[in-house]
Order: sequence, then structure tokens, then C-alpha cells
Amino acid sequence: MSAHHNQGALTADVERRCRRHGLRGGFARWSFFLAEPQYRTLFWWRLASSGRPWSGLCRRLYLRSSRRSGLEINTDSLGGGVIMPHWGRIILNAESIGRDLYVLHNVTIGNDYTTGRPVIGDGVFLGTGCTVLGGIRIGDHVLIGAGSTVLSDIPSCSLVAGNPAKVLRTIEPDHISRMIGY
Repeated sequence: MSAHHNQGALTADVERRCRRHGLRGGFARWSFFLAEPQYRTLFWWRLASSGRPWSGLCRRLYLRSSRRSGLEINTDSLGGGVIMPHWGRIILNAESIGRDLYVLHNVTIGNDYTTGRPVIGDGVFLGTGCTVLGGIRIGDHVLIGAGSTVLSDIPSCSLVAGNPAKVLRTIEPDHISRMIGY
């Protein structure tokens, strides 16, 4: 990931996190953003992935923060605007994850050791305890219900739930943002 893209993604993370709370001004926004362990971990991961001279130090700080927060990021590309309202075990091991991810605690995104890692689109909501495994594609604006296990491709604008997850219905592209208020 390029340093410029990573800086823009970090700015998008802060913007989205602070928008709902009406925070203005740099110090107040950064203080609010970095107050939670999961956002500190994301911050260090973004800096470690920047390719800048200090990225080695940031990598060590990310690893330390990751152990404390339970957030593990191992993805080639993570779009900006990530929201994690609860901290707890979250594993993001995907080929790529789009912008405006909303992820609750105890979520696992990972490989299945045969088909690879998932590709996640923009504006995806991952409910508590859901699992997304394998070389599958999750479209844009998909809501994955709590406790669901997703093992196959999911088309854009879908509400899915179950184990194994099934598409329950089609949703509007703005359904998730209206539902969560971000």
C-alpha cells in the first residue's frame, strides 16, 4: 500500500469515527480516535504499512498494541473509514478490504488453506462473531449477521445470515449507513 493511500485511509478513519460525535479540531479528534485500543492498533498498523523510514518502529508498536487490543490485521489493502465500536478479538486476514468497513467484536476474516483469502467490498457490516473464510468475494454494501459463517461469494446489496450464511434479502446501498448512523 502506498504511503499516500495509507495517509488518506488514516484520515478517513478519523473522519468517519469523529463525524457521528460532531468533533471538530485536530487535537479533539485525534484524542478521541486514539483513546480506544482498537483504533490505536489501527493507527500503528497504518503507519507500519506506509513504507516510511519509521515503519519498522511502528510495526513493533502495532504488534504490542495488537496483543493488548485483540485486533490482528494481515491484509494487503484496507480502505479508509474503518469503524470498530467494540474492542475484542478481531482478525482481518483478507486479500483486500474496501472502504467504510464496520466490524464488531469476535470477527474472523481469513483463509481456509485451500482457496485463499477473501476479498471484501466497500460499505460492509460484519456482525458480532461472524466468520468469513476462503477465497470468496463479498460485494459492496453487504450486511453479515451476528454469528454467521460465510463460505461462498455474496453479491452486493445483500443481507446474509446463518451457518452457512445465506442471502436473506436484497438491501438498498445506504441501508447500513442509515442503520448504524455512520
